[in-house]
Amino acid sequence: MNPFQLPATLVFVMTCSTIGIGAAQTKNGPEQIRWSPHATTGVDGQPIEGEIGRLSVPENRRTANGKSIELAFVRFRTSNPEPGPPIVYLVGGPGPSGIENCIGPATGRMLRLLDYCDVIGLDQRGTGLCRPNLEEGPDFTYELPTDRAITRADYVAAYREAVVRCVQFWREQGVDLSAYNSIESADDIDDLRKALGVEQIMTWGQSYGTHLTLAYLRRHAEHAARSILIRVEGPDHTLKLPSTTQRYLEQLHELVAADETIAMQLPDFLGVVRALLKQLAEKPVTATVGRDGSTGSVTIGAFDLQFYLANVLGLAYEMRDVPAAVERMSRGDWSELAAFALENRRGEVGSAMALMMDCASGATPARLRRIAKEARDPAHLLGDAVNVPYPDVWAACGDADLGDAFRGPMKCSTPVLFVSGSLDARTPPGNVDEICAGFSNYAHVIATHAGHEPIEMLSSEYRELLQNFLRGKPVKSRTIELPSPRFAPVKGE
Repeated sequence: MNPFQLPATLVFVMTCSTIGIGAAQTKNGPEQIRWSPHATTGVDGQPIEGEIGRLSVPENRRTANGKSIELAFVRFRTSNPEPGPPIVYLVGGPGPSGIENCIGPATGRMLRLLDYCDVIGLDQRGTGLCRPNLEEGPDFTYELPTDRAITRADYVAAYREAVVRCVQFWREQGVDLSAYNSIESADDIDDLRKALGVEQIMTWGQSYGTHLTLAYLRRHAEHAARSILIRVEGPDHTLKLPSTTQRYLEQLHELVAADETIAMQLPDFLGVVRALLKQLAEKPVTATVGRDGSTGSVTIGAFDLQFYLANVLGLAYEMRDVPAAVERMSRGDWSELAAFALENRRGEVGSAMALMMDCASGATPARLRRIAKEARDPAHLLGDAVNVPYPDVWAACGDADLGDAFRGPMKCSTPVLFVSGSLDARTPPGNVDEICAGFSNYAHVIATHAGHEPIEMLSSEYRELLQNFLRGKPVKSRTIELPSPRFAPVKGE
């Protein structure tokens, strides 16, 4: 997953029996949790009360007599007199707080999960209120020159040096970074389930949260009543394919061509992008841009444009501004790209948890070879910019890779709801096509014109599907039609 991180598949299987949060307890279960009251405000503007739970788990289950770490989570209770099993919300990223991000789906205006069951928002190990929190150390920053164009290699080298400092710091604090991976997190979820005293849970995962959900299903499927996976990142999908990025760049070209107003001023979007990349490769451009209340300049090269486009593809709301920005670049107005480039000349590693999770998930040798081959193909205009600085910096993380058994095919009979968007270049519907053979009963629903943002929630058809799934009713494969994106106007000269 890229440091700037910055639908339509449904899978359904009706096999498992479920119990609610107050059902039979496991031995030494709920008393393991340390509870405290928690009050906040839902997205509906109404106050909501819950409980913060804290639970000790092994940092590294592969190490005998190792130390413990503390997980944190929030539980909001349903008022439904006949609730389903609790939903454990697994946020994407990785790195953000599940405690904070679960409030949206739990209390949403269009769909309120608390109408069906308890909602549990887990801060995954190393995040949020967990101890340790691997985002609370120093800022491990890097800085690149602004007076010349930078290359992919420049960016990777600067980022790698910051990663080395980050890894060294946390090891000196006694943190076993090799334990911050999706297998340990999957086992955390099951330890939480046991501590809550329930036989089964539902999981709700988004983006990286689906990657973690799949790890849980591989290891603990018998305790998953149903799973909802939104924007699916399969076991071997941490790194993106240049051919996928190119396909979605071409899809954007087709959408621009279909917009009569935009197409009049930008009749060949892809041809303009190709020409701009050639221009910047041959002769970088120096542009002036405001920064922190002052004015600065930055020299832009082809990599800046590749990086910019790779990071907005798949984000439906940001893509709306891209055709107009590209048209202005063709006329010598580099303001948008200059602002992006100047911002990215400085940065930081951020959460060591996110770094280690991605490093551990890694990629199979076959996928690495394919990415390298596709990145060299000039037909793929953006190369592998979507992955930068991965996989190059992973070696600095030590021996954390989970191996190809983690990334291999899986079989599962748990009811799963896969949700994908047709414009999502980050977690495309094709990801589901690659893994669904291992699921014995599923539906695949694609929301047209949805990107990496969950705009399908605007569809009453989708909301009904989701409600049926939550109630344990069967759902079928289908495509949900959403409106085409409305591009920002191209103003021309």
